Amino acid sequence: MVELTLLVVAELGFVEGVVYEVIAVSFSGEPHPAPIGVRFRGGVFEATIYHDTATYANLKVHPMCTLNVVGSGLLFYDAVYMKHKLRVMREGDYWFLADADAWLGVTVLEESPERGKSVFKFKPGMLHLSQVKPKPYTRADGALVEMLVHESRIKPYIDSGLLVEAKRLYDLIAHYNELVARIAQNTEYQAYAKAIYESATRRMGGLKGG
Repeated sequence: MVELTLLVVAELGFVEGVVYEVIAVSFSGEPHPAPIGVRFRGGVFEATIYHDTATYANLKVHPMCTLNVVGSGLLFYDAVYMKHKLRVMREGDYWFLADADAWLGVTVLEESPERGKSVFKFKPGMLHLSQVKPKPYTRADGALVEMLVHESRIKPYIDSGLLVEAKRLYDLIAHYNELVARIAQNTEYQAYAKAIYESATRRMGGLKGG
């Protein structure tokens, strides 16, 4: 089972410990697509699901869903606001997105309730890959790019006397650094984000607290 799980993780392109945004399709009568964040850690897939969502209600009735890997922000938008536009299909016991780069059928192993939400642990079942190699989306990628762009502009802003603008960029870098530490702890993402943040801090000098 461990070898199978690691193979699934490799095929999906997941890095252990990193939170990836996927579209979960749960069902209880009708299929319900919704974006969630999921990570592979300790041999299982984990996701935090809020109790006031249809995804949670469905999992309580039918403890199975698919995790659909997509690279398009448009599909995430549709999964929130235009669900009727998504092409949802069925294979065996699973409903999935026809336009996903890959999907993984999972079953609930364990639920750990917290206030207003639960952390679910899932075991993998059926895996389907499209012709395109999946590239799972993590906000850590976008955060690093934004940090690099912002950090490159701090010195020119300071040299031009645009201190308020430089401080605003520094605050954004600090925000992204905290985000990456939360969703990609103990990974290269976190190491790189920390390095950018420290470089920005040096550039700001005594201005960062102003």
